[in-house]
Amino acid sequence: MNHSRTAGFRKTMRVRCVATYLAVVACVASGVVWSAPPVVGERASRFFYNDDGDRVVFLLKGPFHKRQLDYPVDVLVGTGITTLVFCANMGSDQAYYPTKVASALGWREVENTRRNPRFTYFNRLHEIGTMLRDRKIDVLGTVMRRAGQQGLEFVPSLRMNDTHFLSKVPPLEHPLTGEFWLNNRDLTIDGGALDFTHKKVREYRMGQVRELITGYATDGFEMDFTRQPIVFPKGTGRGKSGLITEMVREARALLDQRSRQDGRRRFLITRVPHTLKLCQFYGFDIGTWMTDNLVDYVVPSSPDRYFQFNMPLGEFVGLAKRTASSCRVVAGPDSYKATPAMYRAAMSNFYAMGQRDTYLFNFFAARADQRNYYPFRDEDYALLRDLKSPVTLRGRPKHFLSNGWFPGSGVQLREVGKAYSTGIYVGEDLSECLAENILKSAILRVVVQGMQKEDQLKVSLNSHRLPMTDARIDGNAICFELTGRLPLLGHNLVSVMATKFASEKRPTVTRVELLTEYDITGVSTGVPDSTERRD
Repeated sequence: MNHSRTAGFRKTMRVRCVATYLAVVACVASGVVWSAPPVVGERASRFFYNDDGDRVVFLLKGPFHKRQLDYPVDVLVGTGITTLVFCANMGSDQAYYPTKVASALGWREVENTRRNPRFTYFNRLHEIGTMLRDRKIDVLGTVMRRAGQQGLEFVPSLRMNDTHFLSKVPPLEHPLTGEFWLNNRDLTIDGGALDFTHKKVREYRMGQVRELITGYATDGFEMDFTRQPIVFPKGTGRGKSGLITEMVREARALLDQRSRQDGRRRFLITRVPHTLKLCQFYGFDIGTWMTDNLVDYVVPSSPDRYFQFNMPLGEFVGLAKRTASSCRVVAGPDSYKATPAMYRAAMSNFYAMGQRDTYLFNFFAARADQRNYYPFRDEDYALLRDLKSPVTLRGRPKHFLSNGWFPGSGVQLREVGKAYSTGIYVGEDLSECLAENILKSAILRVVVQGMQKEDQLKVSLNSHRLPMTDARIDGNAICFELTGRLPLLGHNLVSVMATKFASEKRPTVTRVELLTEYDITGVSTGVPDSTERRD
């Protein structure tokens, strides 16, 4: 036995124990709850940023120049983002890299598009795609190398069955249609998406997976099944899920093979529909993926482009626990129409539901004009900092929206005396914020379209009536300051009941929202005298 090494180890352990003891004592003395440091080897949290790559190639203004291929990386330097997830193709079938499987970028010019202003940027795609091929510029490889230089992890992402080419105009006229689809229209589902029932289709897509993992998966790889999730004829997904699982299994094996070559662990991400029921319906056997340790991250994603606040992450997190999987679950909602305060609220919800990492998808979509994506605005950089963790979200303004909120939807108040309810998830412990004297305000807004002056309504929060005498009417909204009766951490129920209608017309509740403001210096007003302030 090496006694000097043993003695050194014991000394080190004594130092660590003393340090831990002093830390506990200090925390107890200050009233702070102490938690143990992370276990050595525990996977650190990641902040994923998904960039679809389109802007780099053809949406920026002015002549193309090679340095703009650095922009996707450079705008992220200095933020909390750890990992750039970069789409390898435009859609699924036009590659941003030299490919022997898929179509080249802008591989064909669609007839008469130059006479149609709607396709101006697709004309630019064809022109720039031709130039990139002539100059032998590897877009994906350039971004990958820049990410490595700037200290970001790099993950190529493949949209497994993107169908943007089926929208707006027929696919024979659409610039995004790939050569494989044109030559194999008999292997498609009604509606036009490729049918993964056919081995030829699966092998075509796996050919792209092999190219990307072999050449570009420096840190990991993503299989995106959400753009779009239809891979089998309707109603057959559950019975054919094994076919997709074998594709995921091969991707895992390819990543492990690369890892054995250089000793560098590579992770696999799968983007999937936002509920387990939908995953089963479309043919994605998440349980097997977790049980067999095929995937490192599962990213449930919005069913539509509007921001989602109550994605049921708990069922995915619970599945990971039941299967004893090390797989992590992270929400990947779309960003369309989301304000910074909405982002903060939703991310607070996701962390409260068990998320440990952060994933942004289409962040740029609501952040900039069509052709002015880089750099971000100052408020965008502040938001990227805020979304990093529950710590950075604390004390920042938030805007929570009711479960399943969608523009144009609503609940009509049809009957007198009947309570109409909607849920709203709140991922921040507002009672704790109040006790710490940092909560400045918490305002519940119930938006009612078609409400008449003589209509009489009652509003309840978690079965507790909110006094209408305390309400403030702001246009179509009934507003309550909730500092005296705060919502719970987690699920809450807001109910609206009509006790009288002014006429035959019936109002509709179109939106239920909670807006919170904070003052982290602890000098907010309106805190009850009985609340003990913690300094």
